Amino acid sequence: MTMVTLIITEKPKVAERIANALGKPKRHMNKKVSYFEVAGDIFVAPAVGHIFGLAEKKGSQRWDYPVFDIEWVPSHVISKNSDYTKAYLDNLKTVAKKCHTFINACDFDVEGSVIGYNAIIHACGADIKKDEIYRMKFSTLTEDAIFSAYKNLHPLDKEMVDAGIARHMMDWYWGINLSRALTTSIKRAGKYMTLSTGRVQGPTLKILSEREKEITGFKSRKYWELRQAALKEGCDIISLHEAGKFWQQDEAEGAKSRCGKSTVVSDITKKRVNQKPPNPFDLTTLQTEAYRCLGIDPRVTLEIAQDLYTSGLMSYPRTSSQQLPAELDLIGIIKKLARNPDYKDECAYLASKSPLKPNNGKKTDPAHPAIHPTGEVAAGLDAQHKKIYDLVVRRFLATFGDDAVRQSVKIEFDNNGQKFIISGSTTVEAGWYLLYGKYAKIEEEELPNVEKGEVLPVRELVISEKETKPPNRYTPASIIREMEKRNIGTKATRAQVLDILFKRGYLDGKSIQVTQLGMNIVETLDKFCPDVLSEKLTRKFEKEMDSIIDGKMASEKVLIDGRHAVEHFSKEFKTNELEIGKSLTGTASGAPVNTLGKCLKCEGNLVLRKSKFGGQFAGCDKYPNCTFTISLPMGMIKKEGTCPDCGYAVLASIERGKRPFLFCVNPRCPKKTGKKEQVSTPSE
Repeated sequence: MTMVTLIITEKPKVAERIANALGKPKRHMNKKVSYFEVAGDIFVAPAVGHIFGLAEKKGSQRWDYPVFDIEWVPSHVISKNSDYTKAYLDNLKTVAKKCHTFINACDFDVEGSVIGYNAIIHACGADIKKDEIYRMKFSTLTEDAIFSAYKNLHPLDKEMVDAGIARHMMDWYWGINLSRALTTSIKRAGKYMTLSTGRVQGPTLKILSEREKEITGFKSRKYWELRQAALKEGCDIISLHEAGKFWQQDEAEGAKSRCGKSTVVSDITKKRVNQKPPNPFDLTTLQTEAYRCLGIDPRVTLEIAQDLYTSGLMSYPRTSSQQLPAELDLIGIIKKLARNPDYKDECAYLASKSPLKPNNGKKTDPAHPAIHPTGEVAAGLDAQHKKIYDLVVRRFLATFGDDAVRQSVKIEFDNNGQKFIISGSTTVEAGWYLLYGKYAKIEEEELPNVEKGEVLPVRELVISEKETKPPNRYTPASIIREMEKRNIGTKATRAQVLDILFKRGYLDGKSIQVTQLGMNIVETLDKFCPDVLSEKLTRKFEKEMDSIIDGKMASEKVLIDGRHAVEHFSKEFKTNELEIGKSLTGTASGAPVNTLGKCLKCEGNLVLRKSKFGGQFAGCDKYPNCTFTISLPMGMIKKEGTCPDCGYAVLASIERGKRPFLFCVNPRCPKKTGKKEQVSTPSE
């Protein structure tokens, strides 16, 4: 009897790549979903991300907390936004009837393990004890990597599956129960507002709120700086008094009064420093570098990197590794990249370099190497995909470069006993800068050529009054780096957690500001249930879930601990529901910072709301007294700014694979109606 195999992939595009790598496939269609047949006994069919999700068991659904009686059900049953997954689920059920062996070829990480496992067990009806279930492991989707992974199958990755299921269940326990507790509390206080928090969201919001408190509570302090402008061949050499900041104006005035009309070059210090090439990209450094160099949001960077991976152009992006092992055939990749005219010269230089060794970092990942290009020909990329691809390629090349050499120069001036200093640095040997190209943003500060003992006339002495500044706000990139530093969340989910906080109206702006609603939630939780915001508790569970993967802890034990924590939180909430609600209504009763504009029916404010089907709409914050709503497009909705024509919010509808659609939320906007009238509010 011929054993028929079903290979399940995470996405349709990957199914086609795997089928083509294993032979000459026949494409079949089932309700507009493609699957592939190779050599008559191999079928390759895609999931489309998570086609199963967690939900309360039937018969136990009630608006209460805590609840733990949950099960895996098809995603399209949970949310109408996931209706598209039903066709993929039905396709897998149909194809599985022909098969006896099952292979999970989803992304080799915790999420991919769960997606494939659920598809095999729940969609295909496979029996772990009777059927043969295997795992394909690969870090790139090149033909060689796919074929090797198929020929070297691994057993079911039970530990990763257990860890992934535990993480999903844990996040469900926290997210659903705590969100219900918050919403119930505010209802007890006589208001309506859907609020939420989660296991990673809470601690992340607290980190941001603490920075917000630092900024809003910051008291600036005046200080004075004294600068000297010395003339050299008709040009000014501007140097700063060695004191830097004078905290009293009379001290700065005193130093100035002691200066004369000429200054002496008292010392010149030159120092050369070697700068090693950068480490290869892990996901966090790719996201932060893409934000620094290209201004691309970390969430978008991950989506683009995933697309490049599924297209076979780069390695798997969700990695913590900063190491490129020799078995990757690094020289072979460089030779392939040389076919691209944009990298031809750099690759030719590296191909002749011996030894060719990357500057590997310390961070490792047992599943995947550092992010790197495959060398496959990149064609037909849109502008943003091309930018991320170019950044990945140049970072890869730069890791093999020579040290760059920088020379720093410090010149000290003596003006009648008052010391002034100017410093600058220049590149002596470009080294890896040449390979990294425009992404090596190095400032060249060449100082005038002077000699020790040289006397220069002083053209001007200037005292500037300044004020100390508060700490900088976090950016999307810097908070993700901070989350990694504190071990909050995972490399794959940190950007998503940040997006949720924006979507909930807790955060605003690219230079992240915590809204009054976000601040109020943190202050309330800190007062009545501080463990919800605990970094320490979140790190504990992160470590325990890593221990499941390592086989050092049973998932049942972690879930029991998680339930106990949620039961503890729930008890605190139920004891203080009314007080918590009253504390939260300070935001609910006023105009939230994240309002979209005045209600077009009453004196309330428009805010983003989530429907019971998962979509979003704009509704009045006076609900249920006012039921005015505005329908919004599909996709994730984010506030982007203010409409110059009417003053209402400009929103962005963001859907995977599409450009964001920007629009004014106000249906009466003059730009839409063509009328130059001012939108009136009911109170006018």
